[in-house]
Amino acid sequence: MLSHFIRFVRTPKGAAAVLCGLAVLVVIVAQVTSRETVYRKGEGQGKASIAADRTTNGATNGAMQNKAVLKNFVTHASPQDLPDMALQMADGREVNFSDFTGDYLLVNFWATWCAPCRKEMPQLDALAQRYQASGFRVLTLSVDRGGSAKPEKFLNDLGVRHVLRAYDPSYKSARAAKLIGLPTTLLVAPDGREIGRLAGEADWNSAAVHQLLDGYLK
Repeated sequence: MLSHFIRFVRTPKGAAAVLCGLAVLVVIVAQVTSRETVYRKGEGQGKASIAADRTTNGATNGAMQNKAVLKNFVTHASPQDLPDMALQMADGREVNFSDFTGDYLLVNFWATWCAPCRKEMPQLDALAQRYQASGFRVLTLSVDRGGSAKPEKFLNDLGVRHVLRAYDPSYKSARAAKLIGLPTTLLVAPDGREIGRLAGEADWNSAAVHQLLDGYLK
């Protein structure tokens, strides 16, 4: 078999066939090498692109999460009047809502039976501490029907020290402020008018809240 192939190669037709085959082989090798080079280059660019996308997406996702913290906060087109609601202090002393105005005020309606309300208290206390010298105060307004004893104990046990505390077991203040559920938090201007509100839970000591308040306090 091999002798027949050698005799064929020695003929003009055989030599031409061998040369043609070698040329085809060279072309195939060149194409494979080129594709491998392109693939490696593309792979490197792809990895760089993925790293860049991760960085960009990380920043974008961080901004989206930051924005999502206050996604339910509704700012009124113009500040809304609030009624001068009758409230109580822990010692039973009667006060009015207007007694707390004069600074920017965050009014948090809550109750001890409301799990999200309880979760927010350490955040609200930290927020009040952060801005205690900035013309901003936090007022926690409990609507527990049993009065101030239970919410006072809860706040004391939790170590809440920087918020103002008021109570309304009649729930009249919540109805006057047109609440639809707890927790609900109002941002009130120094003149006692409502700037906006958030119905539901939020992280009240987050960067998003700080940015919101800093904008008004400037």
